[in-house]
Amino acid sequence: MTLSVLHVVPYMHPSAGGPPVVVENFVREVDRLGHHSRIISTPSYCGGDADALLRHLNEIAPTTFLTGAEIFPVISRAGAAKIGAQVDDADIVHVHTLWSPLNISVRRACRQYNRPYVLMPHGMLDPYSLSVKGMKKTVYLQAFERHNIASAQRMIYTTPEEKRLAELSGLHMPEGRLIPLGASASSMPRNALRSQFLSKYPRAAGRRNLLFLGRLHPKKGLDRILNCLPDLKRAIPDVLLVVAGDGDAGYTRQIKQSVSAARLDDCVIFTGRLDGELKWASFAAADLFLLPSRQENFAITVAEAMQMGVPVVVTDKVNTWPYVKEAGAGIVLAEDDIEVSLGAAIEGLLKDDVERMKMGFHGNVYARERLTWDASAHQLVACYDEVLSRGRMRAHSNARG
Repeated sequence: MTLSVLHVVPYMHPSAGGPPVVVENFVREVDRLGHHSRIISTPSYCGGDADALLRHLNEIAPTTFLTGAEIFPVISRAGAAKIGAQVDDADIVHVHTLWSPLNISVRRACRQYNRPYVLMPHGMLDPYSLSVKGMKKTVYLQAFERHNIASAQRMIYTTPEEKRLAELSGLHMPEGRLIPLGASASSMPRNALRSQFLSKYPRAAGRRNLLFLGRLHPKKGLDRILNCLPDLKRAIPDVLLVVAGDGDAGYTRQIKQSVSAARLDDCVIFTGRLDGELKWASFAAADLFLLPSRQENFAITVAEAMQMGVPVVVTDKVNTWPYVKEAGAGIVLAEDDIEVSLGAAIEGLLKDDVERMKMGFHGNVYARERLTWDASAHQLVACYDEVLSRGRMRAHSNARG
């Protein structure tokens, strides 16, 4: 049976983090399996890029951007009509993230047109996430979000840890499904990619390269790496930290000032956001991938590092840590003593070429077998089919009764 799937997500700009990446890859892979997808979103985070982003997304799947009041059905009949038409035309709706009024509108439209929806919280029910702007979230949760959650046919989690943490909220949860996300990797030879990166950033040549790749945000733990970098520099003089990513201008400026104040400019490179082959080139040039985050849901970059055969160092607050541990793909550090253990872990691995090679190999094998978008898409379609089959069974039972 060919499915028509509607993805609902409040933002699709790449600077917004993981959810846009997940939606794009789900759409591509599910459509490759013979189904049809559409996207409803908004131009949030776009600045002046909204038209360009919309053109890009429409090459992947028909996409509708709602603006301003259109996401509030109570005050926008036009918005409610747009959402209702999209929901009515779908077999199943896939809602991504929490805290958006768009979810309220979609829940009401699904009820009106008798369409089931699944909800993917993307780690937003983690106690750490709930504590950020905690009072506002508590009020919104009680007024609106708990109804959106309870009305979903399934909750989709990406790791067992995400599911465990979400259930600590005490909310009434629909049945959960575990669908690990995937990661891609370049097909170019590693040596060619490495040469490409060194050509672009010649300061990295002949250095022991530590890669931090992702959105620059206080929770990501970049400050923790910088704190242990002076000791690493004394122990391993050729160490170099490659910071690949962008983020809030104020926080980025603060991080760069910290580097200069600590006299670390000679062992840190800020590349900005890397895309395409240059992103894969940064992995190919890296000795270690670091993500000592205070909270992270799936962390696609960890799976990408594993795909590229780069050993990883993460905290046990990165919810993919069980996969890293099971694969033997790196080191998982306890959050409680991260300030002491991070530098020692990095130094130990940089001095042990054999162990790094072994971890990279095991991570690569594990990720290529188990952390792929193709595997995610097959599990996702199975979840959709299960929801729709149960709906048909209920309808048949009600008709007979």
